[in-house]
Amino acid sequence: MEPFLRERFGNASEPHWAGREARAGLTDARRRAAGALGCRARDIVFTGGGSEADNIAVLGRCGAAQGRVVSSPIEHPAVGRALAALAERGLEVVLAPVDAEGVLDLEALADLVRPGDRACFVIWANNVTGVVQPVSAIAELCAERGVPLHLDAVQAVAGVDVDLAALPGEVTIAVAAHKLGGPKGAGLLAGPGIGSLCPCLHGGGQERGLRPGTEDVAGAAACATVVERAQTAEAHRSLLRELRDQYESTLGERVEGVRFASAGAERLPGHSLTLLDGLRGDTLVALLDREGFAVAAGSACSSGASDPSHVLQAMGVDRERALGALRISLGDLSEPAHVPALVDAVERAVVPLRAAAAAL
Repeated sequence: MEPFLRERFGNASEPHWAGREARAGLTDARRRAAGALGCRARDIVFTGGGSEADNIAVLGRCGAAQGRVVSSPIEHPAVGRALAALAERGLEVVLAPVDAEGVLDLEALADLVRPGDRACFVIWANNVTGVVQPVSAIAELCAERGVPLHLDAVQAVAGVDVDLAALPGEVTIAVAAHKLGGPKGAGLLAGPGIGSLCPCLHGGGQERGLRPGTEDVAGAAACATVVERAQTAEAHRSLLRELRDQYESTLGERVEGVRFASAGAERLPGHSLTLLDGLRGDTLVALLDREGFAVAAGSACSSGASDPSHVLQAMGVDRERALGALRISLGDLSEPAHVPALVDAVERAVVPLRAAAAAL
C-alpha cells in the first residue's frame, strides 16, 4: 500500500503524470486479482468492502424491486437485509432451505429456481458455521435456467480454491480484504456477471459505473495482494485444519455437553462453531477475552444481539443450545500452542458458568 499513500498518491482518473502513476497501480491490482480468481481483469470492480460488494450485486440485479429472486435463510446480512428491504417494495424473495448441517438443499433449490428469475443469492462459505456450499452444482443449475448467480465469497477466499472460469453463467462474487489479512474498507466484486449489473450508485463512472468515486488505489493494491496470497496458501490451510481438528477433539474429550455445529459438512479449515449446553456463549466470550482470546458468540456482525444466530435457527438448532454458541477462527496469528491454552481456558470457564446458570 505504501507507494500509493506516498509518492504515487495521484487520482487514477486524471491524465497527468500523478494520475498515470496511480492508474498503472490500479491496472496492475486489477490484473493480479483477476489472475488469482480466474476471471478477466475487466470483470474486477474494487469496492469499499464485502458488504458494499454484496449490496451492489443485489441492487444491480433487483434495484427496481420487481420480479422474483431465490436465496437462502443463512445469508450474511449484507445480502439478507438488502433483499428484505427490496421485498418491502414488492420484490418476491423465495428462500431455499438448508439441512441440519447448514448445507443448501439442492433438490429444493432446483424446484425453486425458475427461468426468468432476477437472480439467485448464495453464501459460498458461511460466516457463522464455516460450511462451504456446493457452488459448482448451484452455478450449473442457475446457468441452465439463465438465472444470474451471486456468491458471497467473503469467507470462502481464505479457505477454498476460487476459479470463476470454472463456474458457468452470469456469476459474481464478493470479497473483503480484511478477511485475508488486508486493510478494512477494501474489497471487490468480481465475475463475468459484472457486465449485466445495472448501476445503483451514480457519480463519475469509475469501476465500470458500478462503484463511482475516486479509486482507493492503495486499498486495491492491498486487496489484490492478499487475494493472491490466500489462493496459494494450501499448506497454511492444512495447518489450520489440523489445529481446528485438534481443538475440537480435545475439547470434546474434556468438556461434557459439547457439540460442534456442521461437523459433518465441508467447512473452512480454520473455522469452528462450538455449541455448549447450559451456558451463554456471550458470557463465555467475555471470560475468554480476559485471558487474551479474541473469539465470538456466533456471528461477529451481530455479536451485540441477544437472539440466537439466524443461521442456527435455519438449521433447526433449538434456542437454548444456539445461545451457547462459541465461534473460533484460526488464522495467520494462530500458533499450535494456542489450541491447548484455549481448551484449558474454556474448561475453566464452563464449570462456574453452568453452575451460575443452574442457580437462576
